Amino acid sequence: MSSSSNDTQSDPAWQTAWTWVRRQHAGEGALDAAASAELAQWLAADPAHRQTYAEAARLWLLVGLVPSAHDVPSPDAEDAAR
Repeated sequence: MSSSSNDTQSDPAWQTAWTWVRRQHAGEGALDAAASAELAQWLAADPAHRQTYAEAARLWLLVGLVPSAHDVPSPDAEDAAR
């Protein structure tokens, strides 16, 4: 594991931001009013929180664009098709 990966895992702001992003995308993807207020309060508490949250949201989006391993044909399958 790289040191930058270790840095994010030990960073409480990153962990909180990542938790909020996952909560927003779990199930129906919407937070209730109390959770939305809690997120807004956390974002307002420190300008770095908003930046960290934006990075976590960007990572969520990028991960969603990566195809599942099941969706990518194996090299063996490509050779067999030729």
